[in-house]
Amino acid sequence: MIRRNLAPAVVIVVLAALAFPTLHRAEAADAQFVVTALETLQKNYVDPLPAPALLNAALDGLRQKFSVSPFGGPIPSEVEDRQAETLFTQRFAEILSQVNDRYSATELAYIAVAGMLESLHDSHTGFIPPEAFQEEKRRESGLAAFTGIGIVLLSRDGQFYVNDVYPGTPAESAGVQPFDRVLAVDGASTEGLKEDDVSAMIRGAAGTEVVLTLGRAGDAQPRQVTIVRAPIRVPGVASKMLDGGIGYVRLYEFVPGVGHPFRDAIFSLRRDGMRALILDLRGNPGGLVDELRDVSAAVLPPSSPYLQMKTRGGRQEVLETSSPPILPQPLPLVVLVDEETGSAAELLAAALQEQARAVIAGTRTAGAVEIGITVDLPEGAGMSVTVARVLSGKGARLERQGVTPDVLESLTTEAMNLGHDSQLDKALEVLRAKMNTTSTMPPRYTRLPAA
Repeated sequence: MIRRNLAPAVVIVVLAALAFPTLHRAEAADAQFVVTALETLQKNYVDPLPAPALLNAALDGLRQKFSVSPFGGPIPSEVEDRQAETLFTQRFAEILSQVNDRYSATELAYIAVAGMLESLHDSHTGFIPPEAFQEEKRRESGLAAFTGIGIVLLSRDGQFYVNDVYPGTPAESAGVQPFDRVLAVDGASTEGLKEDDVSAMIRGAAGTEVVLTLGRAGDAQPRQVTIVRAPIRVPGVASKMLDGGIGYVRLYEFVPGVGHPFRDAIFSLRRDGMRALILDLRGNPGGLVDELRDVSAAVLPPSSPYLQMKTRGGRQEVLETSSPPILPQPLPLVVLVDEETGSAAELLAAALQEQARAVIAGTRTAGAVEIGITVDLPEGAGMSVTVARVLSGKGARLERQGVTPDVLESLTTEAMNLGHDSQLDKALEVLRAKMNTTSTMPPRYTRLPAA
């Protein structure tokens, strides 16, 4: 099964590396697993790929992990693909014979595939171990992706902050707030841990309890909050009206169908007299091309290019909006981005910047902009494969470059410790200045285009 998307595989590669120590020792995968991944990659990747170089990268991944090398050395670069696969299988067996008292063939196969894909240094190509792949598929289908409490963690200066609380989740019901500091989980201090370690401590089986010790701005002492875990569905959109008629829309991901609630949110804010809008794309990793199309059409002028791509075989295509926007052109717009804003979200921000439709504020985006597909591998694993090179609507290369905001503003530790969102404060400052200089009146609500 193949799913076309614009979400980067950078995080996937990291997840794969973190997952290896917890794998069971079942001999489910072996050298043939690596060969299957190679052949799938060669069939789908945007550029031609020689087997010897990729299989040597797989061997290098094993050498770096286990500090052992095959007796036969690297695979010669001049051999044909089939012979390279045979030589790899032999060398895989040689390495396994040196470490099989400690590691399984499955662990070696996963590490080899991750090393092979990572050697391409491509944001949308990476290995996805089984557990992470099943979560990814649930997320793409709009289902509950995991069981936990519904928060997004942010690690900054050795502290763990609640960066966001998903609406309608156990964390929201328990009163957890953005920028609460997670000091301990079930009594175990988070000091010195990694973000993924803390996340794993908070997650757990649905119906079980987890106790967070939280530090909150204004509190003299930490507070303990008991939360019952539940299935968590990552939301698509959240919206609200801020003071002064400033609308706020948070677009979490370009998940299936997100264009409809995005448009509904704008319609609702317009009915309530919205005079300006903040579109928050922070932490948005991207998603589906079709949803980028629908969201772009809602906020960009007609016939605005929002994506250029070059596919395997050299075919080039420019995608443009095809309908009038539902956001009035004179209405001031600020878009918030950060280093976790990736792929489809970067393309949207770039298009709004190129069309002079919005002020982009925050920090430089991830620079992870290609079109990829996710492909099933044996044993429930998967991988993301880049199938098209992507430029912004006007032809700027964003991969490894990102979008540079018009207004640079970091989310500072000092502000978070005071319970403030310094980037949101800057967006409000920019909008209020625009509203004062343009004397923007609330748009009259008559008949809006059909949604």
